[in-house]
Amino acid sequence: MLYQRAHRPLRTRRAPPAALAPAALAALFGALLLAIPGRTVQAQEGEALFVLLPVGARAVGMGEAVVAQTGGSEQVWWNPAGIMGDSTKEVALHHSQTIVGQGNTLGVVIPTGHIGALGASINLLDLGAQAVTDQSNVQIGTINPLDVAYVLTYAYAPSQYVTFGASMKHVEMRISCSGYCADVPLGGTRANGVDVGTLIHAVSIPLTVGFAATNLGIGTTGSRPGRLDLGANYRIQAIERYTDEVEVYAAASVISTTSLDSLSTRLGADVVLEKSFHVRAGYIVDRANGSGASIGIGIGTGRFVFDLARTFGGVSADTDHPPTYFSLRYLW
Repeated sequence: MLYQRAHRPLRTRRAPPAALAPAALAALFGALLLAIPGRTVQAQEGEALFVLLPVGARAVGMGEAVVAQTGGSEQVWWNPAGIMGDSTKEVALHHSQTIVGQGNTLGVVIPTGHIGALGASINLLDLGAQAVTDQSNVQIGTINPLDVAYVLTYAYAPSQYVTFGASMKHVEMRISCSGYCADVPLGGTRANGVDVGTLIHAVSIPLTVGFAATNLGIGTTGSRPGRLDLGANYRIQAIERYTDEVEVYAAASVISTTSLDSLSTRLGADVVLEKSFHVRAGYIVDRANGSGASIGIGIGTGRFVFDLARTFGGVSADTDHPPTYFSLRYLW
């Protein structure tokens, strides 16, 4: 099934790259450099950290160890090089419900043959209405904070073994208010940043190594969400000796986040049955935010793919309802 190929290294033969591809990639990197302001817009402490929240049930189900995976619109948020790897076009909705708020992400990925792949995505995080009260604790208004991120992504593979990708990212932290809001700081802030990434596919074994540097240039002093992610994705071949209806993938990555000043380790596995049903599990070791496990499933039916994931432990351990994620994809 087309969806399953998102885990495979690129092995197909490619025609000679069009001359436009290197030029397009160079132009995008130039635009990315211009997009980073010398100084980001000043904002409240922690305002830009929402871009660190996970996007996509497939990624969450595998413990977020997906920097070395390929294919799928959620790879826009993990490694821009990852959108290259499948000839299938995709439009998807990724939804999350956590203690932070409700997130909704719309993503599109369009392969363009020899000149690479294009991706676009918008991420909305609704933090929930908050009451404005007077000195007598009487509600006089309502604050509605909303975080928004827009991303444009381009990926290009000069050979079947190496893929490069880059994204332009624009984030906004909006605050609106209804009722009496004279003493409430309204408006919001804006900032621009970039993501860059690469994938390296091994020659003789089903192994992919990925590296990504994301959210570069976003944030203020003390709340920079820049992140470095290095990991690998491997298809366990021993299983295939006994059956060709089961495939098992193992993934691991190490992440360093500027604002947290610590390393976290992420482990994940994906068991694929008959190329259409996925059972996933993951675990995150994070001393800064707490460690926790995750589970997930994926079901493919023709052109539609549905993914569901839940996390346990970490910050979510303090709530009665663990964070839940689901993704609905349409492939054509």
